[in-house]
Amino acid sequence: MKAIIQENYDGIHGLVIRDIPDPAKGPLSAIIETKYTPVLPYDILTEERKLKGMRPTKLPMVIGYGFGGRVKEVGGLRNSRLIGQKVIGVNFSGSNSEWINATIPPLLFKVPDQVSIADATTIIGGADAALYASNQIKVTAQDTVLITGAAGGVGTYLIQLLVNEGAVVIAVGHSSNHQFLTDIGAKYVINYDEPFAPQLMRVPIVDKVIDTVGSKTLLDGLSDYYEGLTIFSLSLTDYRPMKLNQSFSFGNGGIGLSGYHQLLLELASGRLKAYVHSQFDFNEVIEAQQMLKDTHVQGRVLLNY
Repeated sequence: MKAIIQENYDGIHGLVIRDIPDPAKGPLSAIIETKYTPVLPYDILTEERKLKGMRPTKLPMVIGYGFGGRVKEVGGLRNSRLIGQKVIGVNFSGSNSEWINATIPPLLFKVPDQVSIADATTIIGGADAALYASNQIKVTAQDTVLITGAAGGVGTYLIQLLVNEGAVVIAVGHSSNHQFLTDIGAKYVINYDEPFAPQLMRVPIVDKVIDTVGSKTLLDGLSDYYEGLTIFSLSLTDYRPMKLNQSFSFGNGGIGLSGYHQLLLELASGRLKAYVHSQFDFNEVIEAQQMLKDTHVQGRVLLNY
């Protein structure tokens, strides 16, 4: 089978397509025919060796960890009713390959009939991170929450989750995405490519910030402008707010099995909507990652197989 391999730390251009052995079925195997994998900033940062303190790596390796596909075979200790089912899941030994051997049952989730595999795949590294952040910062209907990187694969879900909780959402994004962010549900939109302070004067006072991009400059501007502020980042591991009555925390934890089932059910019911910016054939992974890195995407970029 073919797989996307990271061979060095030269960034995006260190990726190659290689033939690797097909997965060998064991008792706990669910052999997945891959249909989609999400293109994540996590992978680009790994390729540039910017996560070496958080993620030990040994090269060469298959990139990615999230996937969506169909179960083709199962081992003797797996439920045979899985065969033919649409699933999404996590494979920490790499997911960007034509076939995946999923051997950890709790990391595989059946996709409801009403949800496409492509839409469901956006949950991994997208909606799951958004739900985790929302839970960590304990958002309520009394909160006014500002989201950085609001048009991305995490931010688009964050807007919806927070609006569903009754919070007032202020989305920060590029001016080209202003209407898009409003359409998703943001009450107010701030264009980061325009003067910041005058825009902050026209929106309600923010009490919580969820940061998805890790820009210290952006957080400095917010910390300087506001008084009491709770900042939670999914991207910046360390930050010191400017004022004593402000707090900062970083997290990248999980949402548990119930969290994934909740997100899939909310996609099925229409309470949440997946936003897919574009799809690329997996052989075009360099172009796909370059798009994510260089353009103002709306939602998630996917690779198809």
